[in-house]
Amino acid sequence: MSKDAFKHDLRRGEIIWVLKQDYPHLITFRHLQLALRDRNIPLSQRDLESYLSYLEEGGYVRCERRYDERESQDRILAAALTAKGILLLDKKITDAGVRF
Repeated sequence: MSKDAFKHDLRRGEIIWVLKQDYPHLITFRHLQLALRDRNIPLSQRDLESYLSYLEEGGYVRCERRYDERESQDRILAAALTAKGILLLDKKITDAGVRF
């Protein structure tokens, strides 16, 4: 596994860990971005949206979105951990793209 792939896997794991702190409630995108920065993981909007999209596709998080007219695309407003995300965090299930 490449160093970059390992880094991305760990970042997705950190996102799940941060979302667990407020489970089952939504955390705003900005709050999540700041919480990760406090853990020494500064992420751009684009990178965080990419990680959240991966986790959402796996069913580990749910995202609230709105359409941004100016940029003609959906933006993630907030995210929350799902029950499946808890199972992943508790290592009862695995995902090759997420590490803790």
